Amino acid sequence: MFTRRTLIAGAAGLALAATAATGAAAFPNDTITLVVPYSPGATDTLARTLAPELERILGQTVLVETRPGAGGTVGANFVAKSSEADGHTLLFGVSSVQTVAPHQQDLPYGFADLVPVARITAGPNMMAARTDAPFGTLEELVAYAKANPGIVTFGSAGTGGATHLAGEAFARAADVELNHIPFQGVTPAVAATVGGTIDLVLGFASALMPQVAGGNLVAIAQFGDARASVVPDVTTLQEGGVDLSMPPNIGVWAPAGTPAEAIATLESAFEEAAASEAFQQHARNSLTEVAFLGADAFAEELTREDAFYADLLAALGMAK
Repeated sequence: MFTRRTLIAGAAGLALAATAATGAAAFPNDTITLVVPYSPGATDTLARTLAPELERILGQTVLVETRPGAGGTVGANFVAKSSEADGHTLLFGVSSVQTVAPHQQDLPYGFADLVPVARITAGPNMMAARTDAPFGTLEELVAYAKANPGIVTFGSAGTGGATHLAGEAFARAADVELNHIPFQGVTPAVAATVGGTIDLVLGFASALMPQVAGGNLVAIAQFGDARASVVPDVTTLQEGGVDLSMPPNIGVWAPAGTPAEAIATLESAFEEAAASEAFQQHARNSLTEVAFLGADAFAEELTREDAFYADLLAALGMAK
């Protein structure tokens, strides 16, 4: 007579036999670690909001581990070179660690050492002006900058970083000359613009829009290829006649060599997690644009982005 214990044991035996037949355990079969290559902050919070949803979907514990240093390259290198390529250790960060940093300096890893799993969000990145600037729209900014080469100042989170490169890319696309002022982070750059010390500041909508809403800054443009739903009233650069689109892509990567089956499982899990109400609500509250792309589409986006930055950095004399 079969008992419940006998049935469970039999099922377990069948599972083990299936595993033995295929030569590998079903994925995932261990804890998933999301490595965030920055100090705790906005990106870290995105990952931690996704983690419970991923645990529900994948049936495994999901840990978020911060490994900051060298603009994100310490954590990126850890995933690319120091992790087993089995899908259990992943990078969760901004695409610049793959498409920008390897062009700027000699690193232990390169573009091909990280394979995309999914894009989760795409900024939005924005540009805002002091309230008493001699321009209040993108068109007025371009006209003023053309008439006054090198007079307009813009602040960034530091030389060679994403906001600096966005400003330089804008200047090149608009055919104007801007004066870059680096700061130790976006917050002091925002403060300097609010105080009238500089003309423009670039950064995520989450850093700029509260000041815009408070009447302390004027929104000039966003850098996406379409208006972001979280800042629908802010025009894109292309709408203002500047042929440039460079949304900051935040996504997930695995070490090169990770099995395609694991990538497919992770891609599906992240898509479901990103669509969850918990994550969508967090994104709305933090002015983050959810813009999911699967592995193949994200790979195409990253290839274009890599070529764009290779050209931009060479033009700026900032390539290694």
